[in-house]
Amino acid sequence: MKLYYIIISMVLSTALSAQEGLTLEKALSIGLENNYDIKIADVDIKIAENSNTWARAGKTPTVDLQGSFTNNLVRDNNPASFLQGTYYNGSLGVSANANWVLYNGGRIKLNKEQLLLGVDQRKLEKATGINALFRAIYQGYYTIIFQQEQLAVLEQVFELSKKRLDYENAKRDFGASNSFNLIQFESSVMADSNSVISQNQLLQTAKRNLYQILNIKGNVEYRFEEKLSTIPEEIDEEQLKELMNEENYTLKSLEMIAALNELNTKIAQSATKPIFSISGSLGFAENGFKFFAENPQTGEGFPFLDSNRYTGNLSANIVYNLYDGGVRSDDIQNAKLREEIDQLSILEAKAELENQLDILIDNYNNQLQILSIASEQIKLSERNLTITEERFKAGQVSLIDFRNVQNQYLNAAFGKVGAIYNLLNTKSEIDFLVGVFGSNG
Repeated sequence: MKLYYIIISMVLSTALSAQEGLTLEKALSIGLENNYDIKIADVDIKIAENSNTWARAGKTPTVDLQGSFTNNLVRDNNPASFLQGTYYNGSLGVSANANWVLYNGGRIKLNKEQLLLGVDQRKLEKATGINALFRAIYQGYYTIIFQQEQLAVLEQVFELSKKRLDYENAKRDFGASNSFNLIQFESSVMADSNSVISQNQLLQTAKRNLYQILNIKGNVEYRFEEKLSTIPEEIDEEQLKELMNEENYTLKSLEMIAALNELNTKIAQSATKPIFSISGSLGFAENGFKFFAENPQTGEGFPFLDSNRYTGNLSANIVYNLYDGGVRSDDIQNAKLREEIDQLSILEAKAELENQLDILIDNYNNQLQILSIASEQIKLSERNLTITEERFKAGQVSLIDFRNVQNQYLNAAFGKVGAIYNLLNTKSEIDFLVGVFGSNG
């Protein structure tokens, strides 16, 4: 029996060896700082912001600088050629070419709006990730508090069983007890100690799960000092639905897609308008020519001839596609149909989300009633346990009856802790569905 005391003492000392406390606010801060998806989202936002320029939208002119250096050595034995024999022809040139689209049916402005929406879309993805992360941290944190509360109840029952065993041992010393009673009490202590050890394992697993969510590495151990409690809230269904329609991240994502497709419709319509652009170029070339033969008039070789050339060009261009077989018209019609699909998808999502919210609100209100009943049950169980303990000492209650009352207290305590935990979880699901977590992030 001493072995069980030693094991339980080791379990308790391990649980109390934490050096630093971890609050929910601190857990949220750590999770936000360590989460890789959030870090990736930050980089994606920077990429989108870097891409959000008028140059990428097509508003600024483009200028290309081109250089060339050519060398040709030709040996021509064709009798019909103007030059027969071997000659060299080479050139070195450079040119600058510019093109500027002044009007393309308003597509430049639409492209810029698309780039801006791309930035907003990346920010929305980050906020959506934060909303999900905070829900996971919130529920993981209170799972630990829940497991701790259950462990505390089991420890209390274990201590009570030990006291009863010590009391029965004292009675035996005076000849007022027997081996049968002692065996029953020892069995109760062993059963309670096993429950404590198993519950402590559940607690450690819950901690590991939270540490994984927070991306905490190493053998870090935190102390969780918060108690499992809640303040019942009056749920305003209409206010929650109104807030959900504004803040829910599923709806925000669908509305973002709808905005992008609305721009796609305008871009498709811009293809029916003319495109006006100007282009220009400046060039310089240095040419060289050498004919490897003797001048029949002088008997001397031909000299190396060099020349240069300057060029300039400025032109205006207009392109207006008058007929393409109806392709553009079909594209516009298809884009408008996609807009209709977007609006139907939003309406469908709102209906589904409102149904989910109704279910969660009903669950929350029902769990409030369950918590109220559980609070009354634990009060009755505590009174019953106190009375039964006194009657047991007086020999008016059997060991089996005392153990039954002890188990009733255990179930009532678990019931209250579970009711609070379920209430907190349901509230977190409501906050997640509405979009509160991401808004606070």
